[in-house]
Amino acid sequence: MDNKIRQEMDKIEIPEELHTRVILGMEQAKQDNEISRQLKSERKNHKKRWSPKKKIMFFSGVAVLSFGVFISSAFVSPTMAKVISNIPYLNLIFQSEPIGGLIQNELEKKGYKVSSLGTSYEPKKVIEVTLEGSDDYYNEVKDDVEETIREILKSKGYDAYSVKVSKGSVRTDYVLNKEETEEKNILENEVTKKLKQLNYKFDNVQVDPTEKTIFINIVGSDKYYNSVQDDVEKMAIEVADRNKYTSYKINVTRVTVKVEKADKGAQITPAIAEGLMSKKEFKVTGVGYKGKPLSFIISTSVLSSDPTAKALGTEIELMIVEFLKSEEISPILGDESYGIIVNSKDKKKIN
Repeated sequence: MDNKIRQEMDKIEIPEELHTRVILGMEQAKQDNEISRQLKSERKNHKKRWSPKKKIMFFSGVAVLSFGVFISSAFVSPTMAKVISNIPYLNLIFQSEPIGGLIQNELEKKGYKVSSLGTSYEPKKVIEVTLEGSDDYYNEVKDDVEETIREILKSKGYDAYSVKVSKGSVRTDYVLNKEETEEKNILENEVTKKLKQLNYKFDNVQVDPTEKTIFINIVGSDKYYNSVQDDVEKMAIEVADRNKYTSYKINVTRVTVKVEKADKGAQITPAIAEGLMSKKEFKVTGVGYKGKPLSFIISTSVLSSDPTAKALGTEIELMIVEFLKSEEISPILGDESYGIIVNSKDKKKIN
């Protein structure tokens, strides 16, 4: 445990009985971790016993256990109180709608013509909104839109963002003329008919007469796609030439859309990212994760040489651990182990 945190613990005056329960609780946690480690090792005896990231998890578990006891004490020091008061913060983020959704809904509710809304983090954290409409409309509502966003950020306690409202460019979509529309319809119908006659597996034929390109998407395995690609291309060229539409390019693709259930990291990380990156005090510049083993990686703007770096890294880790142990998140994680890495600006671990 970080020396500063340990020193703060040592300053807390608590009854001897309570102090004994803390020590016993920590020892019990160590024993439970050892038993768990042995059981998992027996199931996976062909692998290394423990990785450093798993050790991070159990190290944090002991710290959280001791904090849980201290919460019931009336003798919590100001430094410890600050850490403890932040623990429920990420759970509140997880239970509420993401900040982008809140802003979008409020702007739509007020009738503003929003064409895009997003958040950028480099080089600074900015909520960016683009408005549709004339110059007069933009000038009329710009300040009100910005004020609406600032009020939402203030209500959430998010002080790390600036707000940028800009005017979108007028979009004019190209409309096919009569001859181009006829060309498109003929080629799409004729190529589709020929593909069906030859029993090719496909799901889409599109023709762009402005680019003189026929797009054909093949359905099936890679092996099937590779076996028919050249033949389908030749067939499409013949159909175009036969209908006196020469010089067409053929684009034969195999584009598949695979919908997968979001993995555990993807379900959990957005709340951690929003919660930590939205407040200046945490100095967080990036939040990510990787699987196998699951690891949450936090980047900060503090240098490792900063005297406050270790305390900040420990505070961030404890917040995340308590969040992952909560009733909302623990069912998602199940029994999967995880690691937490908090890095300084100079890429050194500070937790």
